[in-house]
Amino acid sequence: MKLYYAPGVCSRAVHIALREADIDHALERVDLRAKATETGQDYRRVSPLGYVPALELDSGEVLLKAPAILQYGADLRPEAGLAPAAGTLDRVRLQAQLSFAAGELHKSFGPFFAPVKPEGALREQALARLHSRFDALEARLADGRPYLQGAA
Repeated sequence: MKLYYAPGVCSRAVHIALREADIDHALERVDLRAKATETGQDYRRVSPLGYVPALELDSGEVLLKAPAILQYGADLRPEAGLAPAAGTLDRVRLQAQLSFAAGELHKSFGPFFAPVKPEGALREQALARLHSRFDALEARLADGRPYLQGAA
């Protein structure tokens, strides 16, 4: 399988998980601005929106979105202990946390990485949204648990 990635973005989590689970994979770097891979391929043929990560399976099928790829990797090597077993309530809780990270937390950083940065009231709104996401994380950890999912 091959992981399409870009340095410094959410594809790093998938790369870490694949390595942690000792899952054999190749890497192909993506230039997100040019939407091209390091071998010159139009990356939109792999991922239509041009986002990373993408995991190309040996069958040629391509998995998109970090939460889905992380769970797929965890299911390939359950003995690595990267995720609770599929079908359990703990797994559903993990899915909720991954969805929160991808859909709420990650997206809240977007305005600060946009070509035109928010200013004035728009900047304050974006900061307030980001702070509310961190408040939700802090509330989840308020019971003293070391990780969002509980103990290691």
